Amino acid sequence: MNEDATIQFTAAQTDQGAPPEISAVRKTWGTFTLQARVGAGGFGEVFRAWDPHLQREVALKLLLPGAFTGEAEYEAMLREARALAAVRHPNIVPVHGIDRHDGRVGFWTDFVIGKTLFELVGEQGTFGAREAALIGLDVARALSAVHRAGLLHRDIKAENVMREEGGRILLMDFGLSALEQRQTGIAGTPNYMAPEVFEGAKSTVATDIYAIGVLLYFLVAGDFPVRLTGLSCTNVRLAFTQRRPLLDVRPDLPESLLRTISTATEMDPAKRFRSAGQLANALAESLGTQAPVEVPAVPKQQSLLRKNSIALIVTSALAAVLSGAYLVWPGNFQRVLHRANGSSMAGSGVANDDFLKAQELLLHSYKEANVAEAIKGFKAALEKDSGNALAEARLGDAYFVQHGYTRDPNQLDMAKEAANRAVVLGPQLAAPHVTLARIAAMEGQTQLATQEVQKSLQLEPSSAEAHAALGEVYNAQGRGKDAIAEFQQAVDLAPDDWRWPMSLGVAEFRQGNIEGAISQFRRAAGLAPDNAMAFYDLSIAHRQSGQLEQARTDLEHSIKLEPTAGKFAALGSQLLLEGRFKEAIEMEQKAVALNPGDHVFYEDLGAAYAWSGSHRDQAMQAFRKAIDLMEADRAKSPRDPLLLAALSNLYATVGESARSLVLARQALALSPGDPIVAYQTGEALETLGHRQTAIPLIAKAVANGYNAYEFERNPGLASLRADPKFKAMLNELKKGGAGRHPK
Repeated sequence: MNEDATIQFTAAQTDQGAPPEISAVRKTWGTFTLQARVGAGGFGEVFRAWDPHLQREVALKLLLPGAFTGEAEYEAMLREARALAAVRHPNIVPVHGIDRHDGRVGFWTDFVIGKTLFELVGEQGTFGAREAALIGLDVARALSAVHRAGLLHRDIKAENVMREEGGRILLMDFGLSALEQRQTGIAGTPNYMAPEVFEGAKSTVATDIYAIGVLLYFLVAGDFPVRLTGLSCTNVRLAFTQRRPLLDVRPDLPESLLRTISTATEMDPAKRFRSAGQLANALAESLGTQAPVEVPAVPKQQSLLRKNSIALIVTSALAAVLSGAYLVWPGNFQRVLHRANGSSMAGSGVANDDFLKAQELLLHSYKEANVAEAIKGFKAALEKDSGNALAEARLGDAYFVQHGYTRDPNQLDMAKEAANRAVVLGPQLAAPHVTLARIAAMEGQTQLATQEVQKSLQLEPSSAEAHAALGEVYNAQGRGKDAIAEFQQAVDLAPDDWRWPMSLGVAEFRQGNIEGAISQFRRAAGLAPDNAMAFYDLSIAHRQSGQLEQARTDLEHSIKLEPTAGKFAALGSQLLLEGRFKEAIEMEQKAVALNPGDHVFYEDLGAAYAWSGSHRDQAMQAFRKAIDLMEADRAKSPRDPLLLAALSNLYATVGESARSLVLARQALALSPGDPIVAYQTGEALETLGHRQTAIPLIAKAVANGYNAYEFERNPGLASLRADPKFKAMLNELKKGGAGRHPK
C-alpha cells in the first residue's frame, strides 16, 4: 500500500468523484486545527484535523452552512450522534463528539489511514469470492451492532467502507444520511438504494441489507445489479426490470455466495434476510463451503526469543503446541464423551481403543512423532466408526497441531474439514468450535474466532480448552491482559494439564512479566518432565532475567531431551549475549544447516555476524535471505503483527526505509498494545533515524521488563540508551509502573 495513502470520505450521491483539494481558506473550527480537506459532498466536507484535547489527529466532518435548518435539526443530529457514539464495534469508526461553531455543525471520529473498497476495486479489480464474503461478514456484523442500537446507516456503499492499512474493514460515514433524508425525502446513493425507497418508503433494516447485497455484488462484479441513468419514475422502473443476475456476470462463484447475494438484493423486502445478523450467518456458512483461506505460517520449533536485525524478540517456542487446538484433559474425558451427541464411540470397543491411544499421544503433543501417530489412531477409529464425532474433532485438533510443526497448508485445510464434520455429527460438542476459533484467530478473522469460541463456551462453560482459545483470540486482538486472565482461568479449571501454564507463561512473557513467565514454565516442566519445549522456554525466560547460568542449564537439558535447530540457535543467542561471538556464529551456522528454510535462523545468524562487528557483508547476506523467506510467509500471513514488525526491522537494517516504515505502521495498527511489536518497530525507527518516535515505543517495552537484558547489550541501541530523553522517559515509566502486571 502507498505510504501516503489517506482516508477518503464521500457524502455525495455519486459513484465516483475527484480527490478533494486541501483547503486554503479555513484553518480552524472551534479548538480544532484543520490540516487538510480530505473529502467533500453535497452536505458537508471532511478535514484531517488536530484535536488539542486528545492530542491526536481526527477526521472532522463539517456540515456546510445552511445544511441544517435550526435548533430542532441540530438536536435531532445530536441525539443520533450520541446513540452512534454508544455503539462499540471493531468494524465501526467511532464517533467522539459533535458540536457547532461559526454557524456550522461538525462531528469528529478516528482518522483512519487506508483505502475505500471503491478505490481498491478501481486499482486491483474485483475481489475473489472468499475475500468478498469475509468483507461482507465484517460489514454485516458492524451493521448488526448499529441496528441493535436502534439506528440505520442509510448509505452503505463501497465508498463508505474502508480497508485500513492493517487490513481491518471499517464501516463509516453515518453522519449525513439521516439529515439528507429529512431534507430531501430520500437517503442513500441511487445504485445502492432498494426499489421501495424510490416509491417513497422510509429507510429500514431491509434497505440497509439491500445495500450490503449491492456492495457484495459490486466487489465481485465491479458493477451494480441495477445501474440508474436517471431518477425519473420511468427510468427507475426500466432499470429495475433490466437488473442483471449475478450468475450471468460471475458464473464461477460458489452457489452459496450467489444465493446469499441474491437473497440480500431481493426486490421484495420481505424476502430479504430479516436482520444483518442473519445475513452474517449466511456469509459465514458460504465461507465454510469454499476453498480455505491461506493462513498465517507458524514458526517450526523455534525459540521463545528470536533475533531480528541485532535485537531479540519474543516468538513462541510453543508454536507446535499453541498452534494446535487445545485438547481434553484426562479427568474431563468421560464428560466430553457424553456431550458428543451423534457420536457412536461407545458402540465399538476396537474403535474406542484406537481413539484412547491416539488421545493419549495427542496429550503429549510436544513431541512431533506423537502427533503423527495420533492422526493415524484417529483415522483408524473413524474407519471402524465413521459417525464418531469426537474422533473427528480430535483429528481436527491433531492436524492443527501438526500444521504448527510443518506449516503445510494442506494440514490446516484438513483440520477445518474434520472440525466441520464433527460439528455436523455432534452439534453439542464444544471441541470442534475451539479448533475453528483458533484457526480463525490465526487468519486474523477475530470476529469469526470470537463467534466460534463463544459457541464452545455456551456448550461447555467450564472447558479449559475453550477459555484458553479465548485467550488466543484476545492475543490476536492485542488484548494481552485479557488473554492472561483467560489462560489463568484454564489453569484453574485444569491444574494438572501442562499446556495451560505453558500458554500462560508465554502470555506473561509477552507482557513483560518475566518472573511470572518463569513460574509458569517451571510448573509446566514439573507436570511434563520430558517436555523439551518447557525447559527451552524456561531457559529463554531465565536468560531474559539475567540468570545466565540457570538459562544454560535449562537449555542443555532441553537439548538432551530433543536436539533441534531451534535449540542450537538459542544456545547461539546466549553465547552472543555473553560476548562469545565466534562460538555464537558457529551455533547459528549449525542451526541454519539443520533447517535452511526457516527465516528465524538466518535472522539469528545475521545478528551474530552484526554483533561481532567484523562480518558486515555476511550479516547483510543473512538478513537478505531472512527477508526473502519472511516475504513468502507474509504472502500467507499478511495480518500477523509480529511478522510485520520483524520484517520492518529487517528492512530498516538493510536500508530500505520506505518498506520498513509502512510495515511498522501496519504492525502497530494491528497490535498497538503488544510490547514485542513496540520494541521491534521502535528499533526499526531508531535504525532509520526517527528517534523521537522510537523512544516511547522502546521505553515502554523495556519499562515493562520486556527485552531489558538484551537491550542493555545490543550495540545497535547504544546511542539510544545514552540519550537523556530516553533515560528520562524510561525512569518516569518505571516509576509509574508502565502497565506492569502484579507479581
